[in-house]
Amino acid sequence: MFEIIKKELERSSIFKDESKLFPDYVPEYLPHRSEQLRALARIFRVLIDRPGSVSQKALLIGPVGTGKTAVSKRFGIEFEKYAKEKGIVIRYVHVNCHKDRRLFLVMRRIASEISPAIPNRGLAPQEMMHVVKQVLDDKDWYALVALDEADYLIRYSEDEALYDLLRITEEYVEDKQRFSFILIMRDTSVLPALDASITSVLMHNIVKFEPYTSEQIHDIIEQRAELAFKEGAVSSEALKLIADIAGVDMGGPGDARYALELLWRAGKYAENESATLVTPDHVRRAKRDIHPSLRMDLVGDLTKHEKLLLLAIARALKRTQRAYVPVGVVEREYRLVCEEWGERPRRHTQVWSYVQNLKKVGIISTRISGPGYRGKTTLISFQDAPTNVIEKYVEEVLRRETGR
Repeated sequence: MFEIIKKELERSSIFKDESKLFPDYVPEYLPHRSEQLRALARIFRVLIDRPGSVSQKALLIGPVGTGKTAVSKRFGIEFEKYAKEKGIVIRYVHVNCHKDRRLFLVMRRIASEISPAIPNRGLAPQEMMHVVKQVLDDKDWYALVALDEADYLIRYSEDEALYDLLRITEEYVEDKQRFSFILIMRDTSVLPALDASITSVLMHNIVKFEPYTSEQIHDIIEQRAELAFKEGAVSSEALKLIADIAGVDMGGPGDARYALELLWRAGKYAENESATLVTPDHVRRAKRDIHPSLRMDLVGDLTKHEKLLLLAIARALKRTQRAYVPVGVVEREYRLVCEEWGERPRRHTQVWSYVQNLKKVGIISTRISGPGYRGKTTLISFQDAPTNVIEKYVEEVLRRETGR
């Protein structure tokens, strides 16, 4: 067995560094997003010119895969560096509000980035806010907090998490303003749920991100291909095909993350064949196995049991060959999936919350049963991705995360 594993690990790879294609990687240069970086610099310049005078806020708006997260992270890195040159300490903190779904989890993330000494248990969120503020005061630091998928907190948080976070500075109106915020959302439809004073500030500091064209997608994946693959390992025709599949002007979603995942998976197909070149055929195979709504970052951000439930829904729909399946059928399938993956099934109330979250992120759809069903029950289906694609994709994600 050792020799099998050794042989596979020592096999020549077409990749130089495949992590350069993953969602968490942020390149030093972001093609076609210079204007957005300049806009953020203009908005947050006040933090350099007059530190502590104001709590600044910006709103990044655009569809999935248009560079909002990458621009925010790159800006945070460079802004920290520039502030340091000016003798100012600004700590950039990036919080994924889909992963950290409650105010306590958001504050714990912020606290851990500001100071590991802050206890992450035993404090209420508001208490943790005060502790973080005190640390910033003591060190004379400032925090620039990016709340990614902030619309998730507005729509689905049981508490007023985002409202409480953004109003934190009002409690210290006589002190130096230590917190500023970047909110990252898909659109502005949730803003009316916020206080009018907060909405007014955000609407004056909007940075918009449009879907990428095929030409722009080509520039992005060409850059990443040079970083991720060995020289000459990706054909120009393969890059062109990916750009045409993903570019908004060619009928695609304009989603760079989707394009990068197509490139990564095409590379894996080539590597598995011991090929030295990624070709359009590898891209076509990758497209067959990926749906734009099933990017690795979206599925990866789900909890393990949400992934197991998603797998159960796919199998139940595939097995019954129906457009919708009752939630009871899904729960039975979920228990089987949990047994397969060595997990203890969660109770009905928790499973129901998983269903609601999968609906909220747009992976599944639900409706109430009508004629043909005894009583009323919730029926579950997929929005648009085929069941076999979802089943295969979730299994791959689970195997990658569990090492199975």
